Amino acid sequence: MAVDTAAPPSQGLAAYRRVLAASHVRPLVTFALLGRMPIGMGAVAIILFIHGQTDSFGIAGGVAGAYTIGLGITGPTVARFIDRHGSRLVIVPGALLVMAAMGALVLLGEAGAGTVPLVAAGFLAGAGSTPIGGIFRQRWPELVGPRELPTAYALDAVMMEVVFISGPLLAGILAATVGTAEGLLVAGALGIVGSVGFARLSTVEPGGDPGAERHWLGALVSPHLRLLVLSDLPLAGTFGALDVMLPAFGAHHGATALGGPFAAALAFGSGVGGIAYGARPGIFGPPRRALIVLGGLMVLTCLPLPAATGVPEMFVFAALAGVTLAPQVTVRNQVIQNTLVQGTATEAFTWVALATTVGASVGSALVGPLVEAAGWRAGAIVAVVLPAVAMLIVFVRRDLIE
Repeated sequence: MAVDTAAPPSQGLAAYRRVLAASHVRPLVTFALLGRMPIGMGAVAIILFIHGQTDSFGIAGGVAGAYTIGLGITGPTVARFIDRHGSRLVIVPGALLVMAAMGALVLLGEAGAGTVPLVAAGFLAGAGSTPIGGIFRQRWPELVGPRELPTAYALDAVMMEVVFISGPLLAGILAATVGTAEGLLVAGALGIVGSVGFARLSTVEPGGDPGAERHWLGALVSPHLRLLVLSDLPLAGTFGALDVMLPAFGAHHGATALGGPFAAALAFGSGVGGIAYGARPGIFGPPRRALIVLGGLMVLTCLPLPAATGVPEMFVFAALAGVTLAPQVTVRNQVIQNTLVQGTATEAFTWVALATTVGASVGSALVGPLVEAAGWRAGAIVAVVLPAVAMLIVFVRRDLIE
């Protein structure tokens, strides 16, 4: 173990320093960030590119939804393969497939292809992604001591927000200065660089857990995980809705490309919340109470979204709406680590990622036509209702949270 487990738990920024001082953590963080960039850039880059080619948010939302469905739907199967057979033959080939599909999406879009081939290319771009996040999360207990795990999971959640800040921002900048197609191509290239570096430093060995349980449900045999997956669907749907609503708000105020910076503001708020929670991980009490409190706070922080009247207000409201997201992800990762079925670590974390991507895809696919028919504010109202649904699911079965 890289960190002395007998040491007292650190708080504040010292907790992060202890995690980052552990062996291999800093380069792994760097390559994991790069390897996840297609996830951060993908949906926004697709919406900007497809809307630019078709002038339709409905088609753009459908292709982005296909991308996020593809991103998640193959994840648990690949993760189960990794848990049993190792990750050496998966990470880099997956990144190459993503790059090829992104290139195909650009060629099809510029050739004026119909919706079906665009959706197929978007799906393939998502389906090729390797669950780097699941691999990294299941490795945290090997990298740091148990007292530092809550902060490590908070750091992991913040890493995702860094991806979701820099990804949409980069996609928006490229769309405004170079072209919308470049966002897709850059995303694929960064994914290859990160995947190659991550694969060299972190691999799951074949049959690494001789005591692994085998069940046809895999990690989902755990009722705790099933609850998290179910409640994560509407939670993620909120951000799928915002993926479409924010560019639509930008278009209403003169520039669709504002969707990228707005999404970055959302992720910035989540990153700030994650850093604060990681510095004081017990502030809302044990996981059962923390998830309910954070869910209620998320409803409150999303309430101002439909009331935005200008671009500066939306930047503030978007950041506020994201504040509780990373803390919720952190608590959910703690619950998974505490309750996972032996030998299913990568798969367990990946099921939650699947719920996130499916929820986001459904949110974007439904809100696209809604925004086109009723305006951006209808999408903002959906983004208020969905986190309330997620909180209600957790509250009803709170006995399963440990």
